[in-house]
Amino acid sequence: MRFQARSIWCELALTVVLMMAFATSAWAQSEDLTRNFQRGSSLFEAGNYKASTPYFARALALSEAEYGPDSSRTGFILKNLATVHTKQGQFAAAEPLYVRALGIFEAAFGLDHGVVAEVINELSTVYVERERFIEAEPLLEQILENSEKTFGPDDPRVAVAAYNYAYASEYLGDANKARSQYARALAIWQSQPILDNDRINVAKERIAVLTRVRARRGLSLAPYLARVLPDHRAPTHEARALASGAPEVAKEALAQVDPREPWRVQLAAFRLRESAEKEAERLRTAHANLFKPVGGLRVFEAALAKGTFYRVGTGPVADRTTAAALCQDLKAQDLSCIVVR
Repeated sequence: MRFQARSIWCELALTVVLMMAFATSAWAQSEDLTRNFQRGSSLFEAGNYKASTPYFARALALSEAEYGPDSSRTGFILKNLATVHTKQGQFAAAEPLYVRALGIFEAAFGLDHGVVAEVINELSTVYVERERFIEAEPLLEQILENSEKTFGPDDPRVAVAAYNYAYASEYLGDANKARSQYARALAIWQSQPILDNDRINVAKERIAVLTRVRARRGLSLAPYLARVLPDHRAPTHEARALASGAPEVAKEALAQVDPREPWRVQLAAFRLRESAEKEAERLRTAHANLFKPVGGLRVFEAALAKGTFYRVGTGPVADRTTAAALCQDLKAQDLSCIVVR
């Protein structure tokens, strides 16, 4: 179940690009660009997202040729094409387009511009949908800070931002931060004249789970409050199998690793290598025998769109199923973890 908070997590919509036809040829926009953009916009507004995709893709290529790959006009079309992919659930295709648009808008308009905030919101949703919580967490923290400045500390939109930030923090294994932000969201929702009992109950449930001794958490968490996906489907057979996990991990399978993109089990992630090394040492001391069969714990660097992070995790394992089974075993020992690649 997912919820919609329209005030801050708006229904995805196209950003309107002014199609200006200046008399001076140096500034004139080609008819081909105008025609493709307008046709794509019409199809989008009619809900025909698949049919609108090639028109926006063509408009993007034309804008890059006419105005350059880093122009603000190109940035708006990048954002629109990303929105079209997101509407179709094509989050992997949307992600690099949002990242490019964000870089263009930050350079052109500054970090505090409204369109920058829009792209950050939409990009964070893509990261969450892809379970890329290391990338999502700093964006969600930024959304929370911006919401506080814009709406004040007790606004329901701040509660939504705090909840979403807690959601990512919980997935990354930071129970204290998650509990604090869930509690903050709960306090704001409980202070409103009209109570949203669904959200209040969800926040209470997450706080209770994080407070219970030896609480166990599966791969699926509480509902993320970004938006409702009309075509959201039930988990696939593969996802259900990964969530259940096997009780034990076959050690001999650990040697069969693809050295290019190995699967790992991550227990924490930090901005600073020093913090990651301290956490790794703490876990090694507290659970020495637990990690020996998988080669111990390591700190490995991840260069992501929003900077470099240092992940604390196991050595490479054979495949995702093996990694998921190992993660379930760790959860049985009251450790939080996720499967990463």
